[in-house]
Amino acid sequence: LLAGALGIGINLEWEKSICENAVGYKIYRRSGESGWEPGYCETGVPEYTGFRLIKQIDDINTTTYRDDNDENGLVHGINYCYRVTAFFYDDAESYASNEACAYLKRDVPIITHVSNDSLNLSSGHGVIVWSKPVELDTIQFPGPYKYELYRNNGLEWNTPELVATFNSLDDTIYNDEQIDLNSNNAPFSYRVDLESVPVGYVGSSQKASSIFVETIPTDQEVKLYWEPEVPWENEKFIVYRKDPGTTSYDSIGLTYIPVYRDTGLVNNEQYCYYIKAFGHYSLPGLIDPLINFSQLTCATPVDNVPPCTPMLWEETLCDENTNLLKMIIPVDTCAYYQNCFLCDKCDCDAEKYYIYYAQTLSGELQLIDSVDYIFNDTVYYYHENLEAVVGCYTVTAVDSLGNESAMSNKICIDYDECPAYGIPNVFTPNGDGFNDYLLPYSSANVDHIDLKIFNRWGKIMYETDDPEINWDGKNQNNNQDCPAAPYFYVCDVYIITIEGLKKINLQGSVTIVRGNN
Repeated sequence: LLAGALGIGINLEWEKSICENAVGYKIYRRSGESGWEPGYCETGVPEYTGFRLIKQIDDINTTTYRDDNDENGLVHGINYCYRVTAFFYDDAESYASNEACAYLKRDVPIITHVSNDSLNLSSGHGVIVWSKPVELDTIQFPGPYKYELYRNNGLEWNTPELVATFNSLDDTIYNDEQIDLNSNNAPFSYRVDLESVPVGYVGSSQKASSIFVETIPTDQEVKLYWEPEVPWENEKFIVYRKDPGTTSYDSIGLTYIPVYRDTGLVNNEQYCYYIKAFGHYSLPGLIDPLINFSQLTCATPVDNVPPCTPMLWEETLCDENTNLLKMIIPVDTCAYYQNCFLCDKCDCDAEKYYIYYAQTLSGELQLIDSVDYIFNDTVYYYHENLEAVVGCYTVTAVDSLGNESAMSNKICIDYDECPAYGIPNVFTPNGDGFNDYLLPYSSANVDHIDLKIFNRWGKIMYETDDPEINWDGKNQNNNQDCPAAPYFYVCDVYIITIEGLKKINLQGSVTIVRGNN
């Protein structure tokens, strides 16, 4: 494998794989030399080497590639190192090639610092530093030269303005006293352009932004995160904090990722912070380490943390027209969210459960009641005396400050949770107190019925819309006892379901049996 810089990219070329069943190549890249030598039978390019796959070529006969960041240009100051493997139909890979490295010619400025002024952080003034182009082609671009420094408010480069011009290649530091990083609600970004006065534009540095720390205050804690867009690699960050009632900042932590959780704080007290970042370019000859400071920012922790989301399940008591709800916040759920930086924080500090209910699937959930919370234990709630047990439930947990959790899982109960409506085929209306009335097997979830009972000649003996029927065996027209005999019925049953009323039709016969008391 050979690598050579040309313009804003690096050209790679390699020998065709000798493996006849290889189908293409994978190209890997990292910043700086790896020093990695593949182990015995170690194929591919393992992740621990720091290489990342940047391109897959699906043609075994293609043995060249230009890496120019999709024509946007690579970064000056980075020593790019590459490895190539051949891959096969099953996605297995060959041994990696030799490591080949190259870097862009240092013929443009290389920006190294966009920082709050470390000598007076409270001023919020910017300090911008760059390295001069030590490999500039002075024949193609003769002097004299000048730099133009552009500034943009925010990461999106949409409103850049020229803030300073410099007439010497050695003039590579600018104190930007026109800005206040501490009061601005976004980072500032900078770019340095190089011009040859006789010829014109030569090239530009990469854009680089200041470190803008954002805070999320929560219960006894402040979360800090920052995402500067810079061409160098930031490898570690030191977090500084000023406590309430003090005047100086002290380091409180070291992190290798751009996030930090400051815990164990006192609610409703103000804490102030800044970040000191340590970075580097992989190309020798540049300032190392690159130290940059964020703005000063303050936050006040407050108990705005809701309880964790409860779990809900239920038991339907059809004979009692009651739904028994069971709810709990598992303590291990609280522990997980307490220790998850990227998660929305929650805790087990609840006071009550709020119970929400809707009778239909599409109905709006309404708060119907509350019940006291018990730490790490199941709480029961009986939704009683219902017209029908159908409906949907969810619960939330609420703490003493009114912070309410997200809704639990939604549980919906339909009519088929209870036995189906049915009419017996015999009853004995003889006044002995047993089976004297025609009653359904179950009337759960029935709104009303349209029942007609006929004798063998088709005359209506009894009709009702009462789901309980309650026929005493008398002819409804004259209140006389109907003879012991079979009778026939037609019944439309209107069932309350989770999607509204549903009609089913029943037809059958019922026999009146009369005997001695």
